[in-house]
Amino acid sequence: MTHDSTNPPTEPHPATPEGPSQERSRFGVFLKWMLIVFLVMQLGMRLFWDPAVGVAVVNLITYSQIALSGLLIILWWFCFSPLSRKVTLPIGLPLLIGLIIWLVSIRSPDFDGDMVLSFKYRWEKSPQEILQEYQQTSEVASTEKIEQVAQFSPEDVPAYRGIHRDGVVIGPELRTDWESNPPTELWRHPIGGGYSSFSIVDPIVITMEQRGKHEAVVSYDIETGNEFWEHRYPAYFNALGGPGPRSTPTIHQNAVYSFGCYGDLYCLDLKTGKPKWHVNVLQQFQLPTTTWGMTSSPLIHNDHVIVNIGGLKNPTKSALEQQGNGLVAYKLDTGDFSWKSEGLPDPNLELKEFKTGVDAVEGIHGVTIPGYSSPMLAEISGQEVILNFDGAGFRGNDPNTGKELWSRPFVAGDYINVVQPLVLDENRVMFSAGYAAGSVLLELKYSDNSWTQNEIWASTQLRSKFSNPVYYNGYIYGLDEGIMVCLDPKTGKRKWKGGRTELRGRYGHGQMLLWDDHIVLLTEKGDLVLIEPDPERLIEASVLKVLSEDAKTWNPLAIAYGKALVRNATEIACYDLRANPNEPSQTSENEVARTENSEAGSQSEE
Repeated sequence: MTHDSTNPPTEPHPATPEGPSQERSRFGVFLKWMLIVFLVMQLGMRLFWDPAVGVAVVNLITYSQIALSGLLIILWWFCFSPLSRKVTLPIGLPLLIGLIIWLVSIRSPDFDGDMVLSFKYRWEKSPQEILQEYQQTSEVASTEKIEQVAQFSPEDVPAYRGIHRDGVVIGPELRTDWESNPPTELWRHPIGGGYSSFSIVDPIVITMEQRGKHEAVVSYDIETGNEFWEHRYPAYFNALGGPGPRSTPTIHQNAVYSFGCYGDLYCLDLKTGKPKWHVNVLQQFQLPTTTWGMTSSPLIHNDHVIVNIGGLKNPTKSALEQQGNGLVAYKLDTGDFSWKSEGLPDPNLELKEFKTGVDAVEGIHGVTIPGYSSPMLAEISGQEVILNFDGAGFRGNDPNTGKELWSRPFVAGDYINVVQPLVLDENRVMFSAGYAAGSVLLELKYSDNSWTQNEIWASTQLRSKFSNPVYYNGYIYGLDEGIMVCLDPKTGKRKWKGGRTELRGRYGHGQMLLWDDHIVLLTEKGDLVLIEPDPERLIEASVLKVLSEDAKTWNPLAIAYGKALVRNATEIACYDLRANPNEPSQTSENEVARTENSEAGSQSEE
């Protein structure tokens, strides 16, 4: 009898559970491919992507990728690395402790207009400390130099961007040979924070600053930079862009009119800085401040001072259905309320004692949409109007009553319309914004007691985020998300973008003025650039470093009597740009006539 020698079938072994080494391997593979994908994304974004909203979105994606990659690399090193603890801990712990110490040493982060990140460290002196040290040793200018100002000369700059708010400098011949004969630095010193520009009536320079927990209106001597006086009041506004007031004071006759981030409207004596009257406009209308603070530079018309505080956002309506339209006017001599435009509620006229700063808007809720431009006077189709580019759109208002004459909805980002409307002629006005909004050119006509508007073109080839464009010899020059462009106003199309020399037209979100057939531009990194406007190409005549790169330069420059005032949130400087500094200033007859004609009837700044 034989036996079957075959072995009985065996049972399959159960699957072996994954061990720690396999988990480590999978995490390492995942991390490796994630980093490769991030690297490919970075190359693609930097080389091939021109996002409609600007390079800021690229930088935000980059920071997100860096933060996520860093966290996962730390996790992998300590938990999933194939190396033993005897290796990972001695190497990783000192590096991790160093990273923590570095993070703790950061006093505050700071972002520029393209969301490029920088840091202020705790061991560095703060701008306020530097300012206080300077003030302890600085000289005070004698107010005897300040004469009573009855009327302005054509070269004065009594308001934001000039007497007409058009960015055109009226003055002597410009020095253009900067390479062989560079502009002379007249003076320089620390300054308080904020993004105010300057109003200038010889010898007075007025600006606004953040000094500690107070907003301050400050008067300087244009010859020496010494301080005449300051008026400060409790107010501290801080947002992503940094702390401090945003608007520019206005000089009128013998008074200064200023407007703070929380709606504090002051009338100050020009010679002493003492308050004549004060109204907190937001408290009077029971409105909150806006996301980035009130920025409306006061506008003078006849016997009124006018500011824009925006209307309340209606949460039940879409962005393009928002009303805006929040102009309000006060009597110059008393500060009494005079009129408001239709977008505002009725004011509380029984309120006589006003708070300042955040205390004035405490308990007030809602969202206002004033935008960040300033109302300006212009003659359109033979009629004097206020051009108001607020957060909800571009509109015209009657300067005597505030009544809305026309409106064109236009929304950029979170209601962030910033730049001044650009008047090309008596019928054509362009307005522009960043955040993918672009520019629009309107034709406006007044006939039979009514207004009509016609859109000539809408274009995304000029997206002016913060910078005010200029119009010269039939072409528009502006910064398209930080890069210089020339735009044909007939079509809205670019003639060119950027250049090949010096800074290559990459000026960041700086500001420019038009003077003596040249563009004088202050870049976001503190360079003063002289440009010859040409529709065929960018011609950079000269570049001069005037402010430190340690702080972003968002403050618009001002030029009066051939002297350029430049500042950022930490320092102020004055440069002589005259071709003939030793000769008396001579303004052309055409410029004087232009000034007188524009002032006639409006009495906007005299």
